[in-house]
Amino acid sequence: MSDSTNTLRRMITGGVAVTLITALVVLFILAMQQMPAIKPDFSKVYEGSDFTILAMNGSPRAYLLVKNNARLLIDCPGHMNPDVTGDVELVLLSHHHRDSIEGAGRYPTAKVRAPKLSAEWIDPKSVTKFWKESVPLRNSRTGYFVHPTGIDGIDCDLVDGTKIDWQGLTIEVIATPGHSVDHVSFLVNGHLFCGDAITSTGKLWTAYTTEWDHWTDVGLKPAAASVRRMMDEGVMHLHPARGSLSSLPQINLAKAAERIDTVGFHKSYERFTNQLGDVPEYKQLVPKEQVASGGDKPWSKVSDSLWITGNTYVLKSKDSGGVMVLDPWGQRSVDQIAKLREAEKLGPVELVMFSHAHFDHFDGVYTLPEKGKYKVWALDLVAMPLVDPFSYRAPFLDSRPIAFDKIHRHGDVAEWNEYSFKFRHLPGQTVFTSSIECTIDGKHCLFTADNFFHHTQFSGTGGWMGLNRSSPLQYSFSAKQVKELRPDWVLAEHGGPFEYNAEDFTRRIAWGEAAYKSQSASGHFGKPELDWDPHCVTVLPVAVKVKPGDVVPFTIPVPDCGQATIMLMGRGIIDTQSWDILAQKTDQTKRFNVTIPMDTKPDRYVFVLKVQRAEGEVCDPTIVIDVE
Repeated sequence: MSDSTNTLRRMITGGVAVTLITALVVLFILAMQQMPAIKPDFSKVYEGSDFTILAMNGSPRAYLLVKNNARLLIDCPGHMNPDVTGDVELVLLSHHHRDSIEGAGRYPTAKVRAPKLSAEWIDPKSVTKFWKESVPLRNSRTGYFVHPTGIDGIDCDLVDGTKIDWQGLTIEVIATPGHSVDHVSFLVNGHLFCGDAITSTGKLWTAYTTEWDHWTDVGLKPAAASVRRMMDEGVMHLHPARGSLSSLPQINLAKAAERIDTVGFHKSYERFTNQLGDVPEYKQLVPKEQVASGGDKPWSKVSDSLWITGNTYVLKSKDSGGVMVLDPWGQRSVDQIAKLREAEKLGPVELVMFSHAHFDHFDGVYTLPEKGKYKVWALDLVAMPLVDPFSYRAPFLDSRPIAFDKIHRHGDVAEWNEYSFKFRHLPGQTVFTSSIECTIDGKHCLFTADNFFHHTQFSGTGGWMGLNRSSPLQYSFSAKQVKELRPDWVLAEHGGPFEYNAEDFTRRIAWGEAAYKSQSASGHFGKPELDWDPHCVTVLPVAVKVKPGDVVPFTIPVPDCGQATIMLMGRGIIDTQSWDILAQKTDQTKRFNVTIPMDTKPDRYVFVLKVQRAEGEVCDPTIVIDVE
């Protein structure tokens, strides 16, 4: 019981000659002397003549500004509660991520404002569109931590330079993209509320969210620039969503920008090898006009039996006269195959293979004629998402499953006419990638998918990205394989086959290792397997089609991501479930069933699995249930 309550009780029960009204006035004065009321969930981090700042304990951290008995909230995590914060008249959101906005709907009388660019992931109609296009995903430019339904009533109107007048204070909106494309910070009287743009340790939070596409540093560049802008704004106090402000002086901001710059630099193998100097010279095997083409260019002849256009290789068998097609891409590729067969008097398509699980390397198979007359092969790790595209949250997939005649394992050798193909797992751009080794016209050849390009093409690689389940260390591992095999030709795709060069691949090994180190230095946990992996906890399958009353089984294969709680958020539609996982446990597979209520209306429903560590949510698993 508080001292003020005891004071009131003594007034009433102790015979003190004072009316109840007078007692209430005294209680009000006592309460005013304690303003702002510091609840157990908040800590006071600043009190001045201009305003008071309360920081919500927990992660992500929200901030409550109090002036003239009015309250303003910056960011609104799910555990925000009006009973704790009191009446809030204005809520400002730094970006669209669910863990920073999911409590916003609990303040119906407050005006809620968000960045203009957040509308795509906050507005309910846009969110519905987002989820319809996300599973399967045909590109790599996805949003992370997107709310399952969106939130009504949020005014997405904030842009760089917007000035907000609140209680005589001017709050300036500062664009700080990087952690997300829409991220902004809020500057008021030397205090900068920077959300997740940087953590208190000067590291990136959920660093994979800076990967705005699958192969460039297009997100990391603005992330570093945003940190430098914080330094330039004359900020005296920095209030991040993760950790406290005291541990992040200006000098640490400068170091943070350097770390982000370094990992961005390593997104390009070309920059790395140029920095070393004495760059090896080695030839590209076809005209440069094939580079980045999509099957729209005439065929280029690599050797007497091998042709390429765009991503697609055609290999002629002298024994049968038929052909093998590697990576048919769309109808253009199919049309080009017909033209080549006619021009070169080639026989029928006898075999189709895929190098990796990106649609621009396999979706021609849907329109390739004479189905059933040719065989379809792939490495098992390539075939997995193609057999069941709804089992994985990954980019560049197609919703139509592919049937395989033969699925090979790492190290398998398979014969087709006079050719012998050896399959290996060759992760890099994506974990779902293979190499295929064979001898063609006397040349020792290695098909390497989109992993390795001539250093002047696409910066030398197909890039790495957490959404693709790839990493620099995978590139290093695969470059070592190539170096051990010492092929004559590296048959890269996108029009880019080139001569093998040993020094070049020595550098690629070093590049992968250096990029991994810079990842380690830039991420909050210092462990790229966690910092750069949105799949450190995932759920299988990602999407299902069901009918009301169905019972659907799911599996969560949990690797070592530290101690955490996983919670399936049922949204009042299905049962909410929760599991604890412990560090250093090797087998923590969780299995659960979801029962679809009989009164569920046909629609696509998205359910979030929160993976909560002490520092906050570290990955972004969801399940999608299509009720028919």
